[in-house]
Amino acid sequence: MKWDTSRWSTERIIEFCIAAACLGCAIAFNSFMGSLADVAGESAHPSPDMLLALLPRVDLRILFVWGFAAFCAWAIAMAWLRETRRIAHIAWLYALLLIVRGLFIALTPMRAPAGSLWAGGDPLFDLVGRYLTFHNDLFFSSHTALPFLGFLAYRDRWVRLVFLGLSVVLAITVLLTRLHYSIDVFAAYFITYAVYRFENRWFRWPYRRLRRKALGWLAP
Repeated sequence: MKWDTSRWSTERIIEFCIAAACLGCAIAFNSFMGSLADVAGESAHPSPDMLLALLPRVDLRILFVWGFAAFCAWAIAMAWLRETRRIAHIAWLYALLLIVRGLFIALTPMRAPAGSLWAGGDPLFDLVGRYLTFHNDLFFSSHTALPFLGFLAYRDRWVRLVFLGLSVVLAITVLLTRLHYSIDVFAAYFITYAVYRFENRWFRWPYRRLRRKALGWLAP
């Protein structure tokens, strides 16, 4: 199979490296704010939740960990195979959403719902997940928001439907395991959509301008 070099020109490689660096910084920022909220939440009390009071508690921790891992694998694979020309912009969108989430975490520290089933002990979570999510980094649910952004950002219909399905499954998972309040889950859809539209309306032009400048500085 002949490699399509037009998809990975020097300019595209540079653009991808810049976007990947932004995404890495956003993940680090989100994790840092989550760790602060985790500490602050330990001195708080669980809040009442009308929906959680009606729902049963179900141990779906395996879906919490491995379902999110499936989302990450799907997002990376589909970006590589189906969205090569837009992969840098998709990374930028995820970086923006994680930064917004980190800010919301700082504004809403609280304790996890009563009876929450923490995922500690799962080998994948202990290896990777514990550095990405915390017990009290609640608002808003990244398990819900990140797949939903994939539904908004990717272009192929069948790829988008898989993202939407993952978002709904993970939303149900975090509710039934008591790892999020209902407001964390439902607000995730509204905030993610708002971030996506805000980037399209206000950040797209600065992004393209920064891209042109960066490529001008770094391209040989």
